[in-house]
Amino acid sequence: MARQPAKDGYGDMAATARRARADLPEVIADSIRTQIIKGVLKPGSKLPTERELGEYHGVSRVVVREAIARLRHEGLATSQQGKGVFVASPEDGRFLTIMEGAIAKPEDFRKLYELRKILESGTAALAAQHRDAEDIVALENQLDRMVMIEINAAEYTESDMSFHRAIASSSKNAFLVLFISFVDSKLKESIALALSRLDFRTTVEVSAAEHRAIFDCIKARDSDGARMAMQAHLENSSKRLGI
Repeated sequence: MARQPAKDGYGDMAATARRARADLPEVIADSIRTQIIKGVLKPGSKLPTERELGEYHGVSRVVVREAIARLRHEGLATSQQGKGVFVASPEDGRFLTIMEGAIAKPEDFRKLYELRKILESGTAALAAQHRDAEDIVALENQLDRMVMIEINAAEYTESDMSFHRAIASSSKNAFLVLFISFVDSKLKESIALALSRLDFRTTVEVSAAEHRAIFDCIKARDSDGARMAMQAHLENSSKRLGI
C-alpha cells in the first residue's frame, strides 16, 4: 500500500478537494499553498510524490502535476532532478516583487505599513465571515504562543506575524494570504529592531490585549468589529514602533 501524506502536515485537504471540482488543479494547489504559508510545510521540506498526492486526494496524477506546476510558477515549490519537489519560502513567491534598495528610508517603511493597515483591516473582516472551527484553534494557538515567548524580539515578531497570517488564512482568500505574507516579510526585520528598543514585557502585554480583541471579534463573526480592532491595533503598533 502506498504511503499516505501525513494529515497533520496537510490538514483536511481531501475535504477541500471535494468542495470544488471545476478546477481541480487549483483546489489541490490552494490546499498545499495554504499549508506553506501557514508554516505547516516548512521551506526545504519535500512534498509527497505525484502518485501519493493523487491517491490522497482521489485525483489523477495529471491533476496533481498541473497543481505542482502552478506552485512552481508562483515560486512556492522547486523541482530537483531525481530528488522530487520541495517547498520554497512564501517570501520568495513571484506574485509581487520589490526591487532591492526600494525600501531603504523610514518613509518607505511607513508607506508599506500603511499598505499593511489597508490590507489587514479588510482581511480581518473577511476572516470573521468565513472562519471555521479549525481557524479558531489555530488563532488561539498563536495567541498562546505569543504570550509565552521570553524576551526575544525576533521570535516574538515571527509569532506576531504568524497570527496575522492565520487571520489571512481564515479569510479563505489565497491571494490575501500571499500579499500579506509578502508585505509582512518586508517589514519583519524593521519591526523586530524597533521592538528590541522597547520595554519588551510591557509591549507584549499591550499587544496581546489588542490581538485578543481582534480574535474575539473574529470568533464572534463580528466583521465590523474585527476590521476596527485590526485597524486600531496596527495604528497603535505603528506608533509604538515609530513607523
